[in-house]
Amino acid sequence: MSRDNIETPAHNASAIADRIVDTARQAGHLSHEARAVKSLAEDVIEEAVHGAKRAVRRGSEKLEDIRDEGVRYVKRQPLTTVAIAAGIGFIVGLTTACIGRRLRGAE
Repeated sequence: MSRDNIETPAHNASAIADRIVDTARQAGHLSHEARAVKSLAEDVIEEAVHGAKRAVRRGSEKLEDIRDEGVRYVKRQPLTTVAIAAGIGFIVGLTTACIGRRLRGAE
């Protein structure tokens, strides 16, 4: 056997120390990457929450505008509004009566 192939305890310890240092560096790098991913996820979630709040606010404002428009229409056209409500009520009543007859006839 040649002397080059024989590992000495000092050489073995040095190789183990190098592996430990390399593993520590990799762990540090992975820790940094994990923090970066966490930060990115927090930013995305925060932006999504703000977007949802803006959408709800816009939707609420839109519903308020529709309600105000309806109130103005009723004030400008009271007879037309009453006629429309009566027509819708009549149709709902007829539909309910027809469904009720069919359900009673199925028994």
